[in-house]
Amino acid sequence: MAYSIPESTATFRHINLIDSLSESQLKANGYYLGYPCPHGHVIRDSTGHWCYHCAKKILSNVCGFDVNYLHVEYKAKYAALWKKVQIGFPEDCWPIVSPTGSSPKRICLPSYRSEYSKQRAENVNIHKALYQAAWGDVGLLVVTRTCGNTKCGNPLHMVSNWNRMTPPQQLHPFDIEFKAEKLMLYARQINTGQSIKSIVEKEYKNTITHPLDAKEPPEYDEG
Repeated sequence: MAYSIPESTATFRHINLIDSLSESQLKANGYYLGYPCPHGHVIRDSTGHWCYHCAKKILSNVCGFDVNYLHVEYKAKYAALWKKVQIGFPEDCWPIVSPTGSSPKRICLPSYRSEYSKQRAENVNIHKALYQAAWGDVGLLVVTRTCGNTKCGNPLHMVSNWNRMTPPQQLHPFDIEFKAEKLMLYARQINTGQSIKSIVEKEYKNTITHPLDAKEPPEYDEG
């Protein structure tokens, strides 16, 4: 099924020093302070509800995450979700499985709606959930599988409007196991009011090959 994405919903607008803006200044630029994304960012687009800093990450062609540094509301859920994925080589499809042998279609996770919803989580398409862990939170935008395999959980086989023509060769960082020292570091940063961003971004690899290497929006098959 094809989806039509409104141009205003999928247009990225860079704002210098956006983290220092007031709520009224953000609103004037089409952004707002919303529910944290899996990576702990809170600035979202007013129409598409995608995460500003996640969009920048995706546009930089960075795919990867460390479950230890995900936002506390997502951490355990994503650790459990990735246990359902059979990790293989970067170029291969990674089957999504469950104890019943079938591929689950949706998973209950927080979303941008959690800010104002009594239910703090909702059922999210499992491919979109995996994409948002590895790439970033795209709000209302949909995610499609370039391999066409409905059971594939490899984020390198998934794209949204923000993705570049040539994906990175691997996920980096890619740590799906809890580690005490990293969890302690995360807790220390949060408890002292410091951002985890500086720690996480040290592990990212910028893999853009050309600033104009943007692909046309694909046909979407989120269902």
